[in-house]
Amino acid sequence: MNQLSTVQLLYLLYAKAYSDRDTVTKGVVKSYLSKELQKEAEQSYEVLFQQKLIESPKKNRISVTPLGMKVLAANLQTTKYRFDSVKGPRVINTLLEYIQQTDSHFHRSLASDEEMDFDTYVEKFKALYFEERKRQEILGVVAIHSRDICQKFQENHPISQSQLDKYFDKLKSTGKVFAITEKHEELIQWAE
Repeated sequence: MNQLSTVQLLYLLYAKAYSDRDTVTKGVVKSYLSKELQKEAEQSYEVLFQQKLIESPKKNRISVTPLGMKVLAANLQTTKYRFDSVKGPRVINTLLEYIQQTDSHFHRSLASDEEMDFDTYVEKFKALYFEERKRQEILGVVAIHSRDICQKFQENHPISQSQLDKYFDKLKSTGKVFAITEKHEELIQWAE
């Protein structure tokens, strides 16, 4: 796992904490860094971007990638950094979210060292699919990306990446899910 410098750790943490609708500007992130660390902000951004820990989905906006969130959680567990100023509730809430996330992953791994079977996977995946579809229908457009739904599934259920990939491929090969690729993104639809 990537070992981050203090300024990279804070940059990633603040990018997550101060995001509105999952994105934030580089200027906002930089403004929350201390004066001495602001000098290293642009260089930290470049390193984090090259390591695919942050991305720029919209012009002048950045967001923390799923890999970035994992690296952030791992680095928060081992950092020696201590806050010496009063930070806003967003940073504290983000830190709590990562502590709770780490704790839930720990309990899930204790509760189940064995992989789930395919029938259980199908049942849980189908429920997640229709929940996501209902959420998107309310917004007016349904476009369920396989990458996003698989990521949500893995965040909510104890399953390895290899098992998830195997089961998802089986869903497609057995015709339970139809998949099309559009603009380099795979979209899925439940067949039933």
